[in-house]
Amino acid sequence: MSTLIWAAIAVAVAVMWGIGIVDIVRRHLGAKKTVAWLLIVLILPVLGTILYWVLREPDAGDLEHVEAAQRARRQSRHDRPFDSSGFGV
Repeated sequence: MSTLIWAAIAVAVAVMWGIGIVDIVRRHLGAKKTVAWLLIVLILPVLGTILYWVLREPDAGDLEHVEAAQRARRQSRHDRPFDSSGFGV
């Protein structure tokens, strides 16, 4: 049982590590920052990946995506029919 848990944790860490590397390469950070982050993440896989995700600044596209999702959520709440009985919540 504990082996299965450790295997699941290892897979999750490996996936986050891979996503972190792909994100570093795809973002336009500049050559020096990209190489620095790649070295940090490759030398210290778990800690480097956590540091990258914590210190990562959001892109303008990320912010626009979040804003569009919030706007859509508000609109869907507004368009939902009102049910005064309280059962259709």
